[in-house]
Amino acid sequence: MKRRSVESGRFFYFVFEVFSKLLKIGLVIFTGYPFRYLRFPRMKLNYQLDHSDYLAYQLYTSSRSKSHKKKRLRNRVLLPIFFLGLGTFTAITSDDLVVLFSYAGIAILWFLLYPLYSGWLYKNHFKKHVKETYKNRIHVPVEIVFQEDLIVAKDATSETKISTTELKELTETCEHFFLKLRTDTSLVFPKHFISKPTEFKNYFKDQGVSYVNELNWRWS
Repeated sequence: MKRRSVESGRFFYFVFEVFSKLLKIGLVIFTGYPFRYLRFPRMKLNYQLDHSDYLAYQLYTSSRSKSHKKKRLRNRVLLPIFFLGLGTFTAITSDDLVVLFSYAGIAILWFLLYPLYSGWLYKNHFKKHVKETYKNRIHVPVEIVFQEDLIVAKDATSETKISTTELKELTETCEHFFLKLRTDTSLVFPKHFISKPTEFKNYFKDQGVSYVNELNWRWS
């Protein structure tokens, strides 16, 4: 009896869902109600973010930040200039070219090796930042529902609705999609959770969101 009751309940739920959708379609046909406001889900995505996902976003953002680029370039160039100036002054006052060559060698080594050092330094900084800032968001299940004019993001404690008019840019790297909003905040989507990446990209293409191909991007 219980089994029949469960099956009957499922059947009536199915009939109700079908009836609801037919009713909505009827509204479109007979009243001209805009189809996009019916908000049928085009796609649903369930995923979790870990430290590496947040770190990848931080590193990518830093690598494209004009201020970070200027700071790294300044640090790369200024110290060699200082050593060359100090070496020149010391060589003139002591009448010893060996001193100049020594300082010049240090300047050249710094200039060549600084990108590796600064890459390591920035990466460690962002690792600590991710660990402290996102500690309550690691491995939290998230459901994203993509509707015709709306994106709904849900987790265990909250629900966020984002109008598609707020979408600004979709960036694709080797392992992630980064969705930038007009508020300059972003959503991170790990690729291994997306079973249909072409359909995923087409959704944003249909919304007029600009696409940035960064498949060759690597942190350095």
